[in-house]
Amino acid sequence: MKLTNMAHLLQVERGQSAGFLASGGSNFRDDLIKTRLQVDSAISETAKSVQTQLNALENMRRDIDALKTVAPKMGAYYTNIIAALLDEAGNRMLGQENPRIVRFASGLVALSAAKEAAGLQRAAGAAGFSSGQFDLPAYRNFSEKGAAEQRMLHVAQLALSQHLPDLDIQKFLRESPLQGLRQAVLAAGPGGNAPDLTSLEWFNLSTKWISHLYEIEGSIATKMTDIASAEARSALFTFALTGLIVLLAIAACSGLGIRLIRIFDTQFGALQQDLDRLSRKDFDFTPAFLDTQNEIGLLNQAMEKTRAELQSADASLAATEADRTTVIKSLDQGLSRLADRDLDCAIEDSFPVEYEDLRKSFNTTVTTLSDTLQQVIETSGSIFGSSSEISQASDELSRRTESQAATLEQTAAALDELTASVKSAAKGARSVETIMEDAQQEAKDSGIVVQSAVSAMTEIEQSSSQISQIIKVIDDIAFQTNLLALNAGVEAARAGESGRGFAVVASEVRALAQRSSDAAEEIKALIDNSAKQVAQGVALVGETGAALDSIAGRIGHISKLVTDIAVGAGEQSVGLAEINTGVVELDQVTQENAAMVEQSTAAGHLLKSDASKLSETVAQFKISASRSSAPLRSVPSTPAPNDSPAPVDTNWQTDEIAAAPTRRSMTDNTARDLWQDF
Repeated sequence: MKLTNMAHLLQVERGQSAGFLASGGSNFRDDLIKTRLQVDSAISETAKSVQTQLNALENMRRDIDALKTVAPKMGAYYTNIIAALLDEAGNRMLGQENPRIVRFASGLVALSAAKEAAGLQRAAGAAGFSSGQFDLPAYRNFSEKGAAEQRMLHVAQLALSQHLPDLDIQKFLRESPLQGLRQAVLAAGPGGNAPDLTSLEWFNLSTKWISHLYEIEGSIATKMTDIASAEARSALFTFALTGLIVLLAIAACSGLGIRLIRIFDTQFGALQQDLDRLSRKDFDFTPAFLDTQNEIGLLNQAMEKTRAELQSADASLAATEADRTTVIKSLDQGLSRLADRDLDCAIEDSFPVEYEDLRKSFNTTVTTLSDTLQQVIETSGSIFGSSSEISQASDELSRRTESQAATLEQTAAALDELTASVKSAAKGARSVETIMEDAQQEAKDSGIVVQSAVSAMTEIEQSSSQISQIIKVIDDIAFQTNLLALNAGVEAARAGESGRGFAVVASEVRALAQRSSDAAEEIKALIDNSAKQVAQGVALVGETGAALDSIAGRIGHISKLVTDIAVGAGEQSVGLAEINTGVVELDQVTQENAAMVEQSTAAGHLLKSDASKLSETVAQFKISASRSSAPLRSVPSTPAPNDSPAPVDTNWQTDEIAAAPTRRSMTDNTARDLWQDF
């Protein structure tokens, strides 16, 4: 029992060491220290025959603590020690001569082997749950250890059922979540996703099951101890009674006793050999004393029954293992073909009944994946064709939008110039209006001046008449003076020499009078001429006044027209400013549309490229001929209608734009509506 306890403690230390290495030293540190202390205590009480195999334990522990070893190497080391301990314990327990103890020992040995297999499966499961999936070696190790555990549990149940009929070794396992997790891992298959469980949680569940087996080992060991004690007491009593009988009839029974001892020794030796073969799973034998009519015969009959049941169970387990191997091989081939993108990998050969659902699930998965990829192939072809059309339409729309943007830009520039011209015309009209108002006022003032000039000319005419009268008077005076001078000369001549001076004066006066008369005549002629010119001037000034009045009226009419023109030009300037604002906004919108069209074009080209890549990717998959359609090809895009925009005419008019043919493009319809609003 010390050896089995030692084996159990080493199993615990092995599992905790595996968890410690897998976690990088973060888990099981304290538990590992406690377990090592228990192992060291058990080593000190272990027989020297197995201590030689424990010499390297300290070195292995140091490597584990320093994380210098790997889990497989550590597990192999502990597994070898545990196997040696279990072999030593099995040899000791099966070497007993009491058949009941031997039967209990055979069950205990099988139970210990099952517990060791459970421990190895715990390590394999911890590795699988740590990575999230079981690769093929891990899956094979996991399934083999589970099968070995079940086989040994069945052997233990058969060996112990006769003496412990109420014992149900696997009851705890059936009620534990561990059984469902094992089945889920086996159902997932190699490379499948492990159940949503951490390696630590799996380790704890497995440890509970192993601890339960250890408790059953303890109860069986206690039962064996009780049986051994009872057998010892019974043997002691029998020995005493036999000794008494021997003492009383030693002479008569000595020969018979020796013969019986030899018989029992022979029969028990044969029984022990048969049990040894049974422990090695060698079922091809028949007990030597099967027909003996004594307890040895009963033991041999019971052992024969146990041998037959164990042989049947082993054959059943072998068949199950063969079926499992076949299933795993078929699934491995199917998954390998699936990994090579061959979807025509349905498993046609039937599986055993318990695995048939797995085959159907695999085939259903392959069929679903094949149908899905077929739909992806068809859809990718459609996407490629549609993306080609979208890309071509986007290119055409981009070109048209750029042309429209250029047209709007030219339109905006022309409107800017037209607006500036209208503003300048309005400003000039307002200036002309002011000038015409000034001219009208000046014409009115000129009329007044002309009226004043007419009055002045009339007065000049009157003054000329008065001057003519005065000149006439002067002429008369000169004539009279001339007459007087003539008379004076006559009188001077008559006076002779004394009147000569007076005659000179008279001559000078006469000359002066003549000159005055001549001057008066000239002045009179000039005044007459001036009077005529003044009369003409008066007439002309009158006509000028009439003309100025007419000009003033026309200037007033022109001023009114210029005012109307200025008002209209101002309104046109405001309207053109609004039109210019609208065109600028429309140009901005068109520029934004052009940017969006460029983005759409880029997106269309990207979609076309992605669709082509998707087509190339899905074309790598091999699909069943019954499901594949026509080979994937690029769908030619339908040519866009020849709807190129008309050449840009810089001499455009809004009426021409309103009357231009409409297009089916949404952008062109929007532009047309905006122009009609303008």
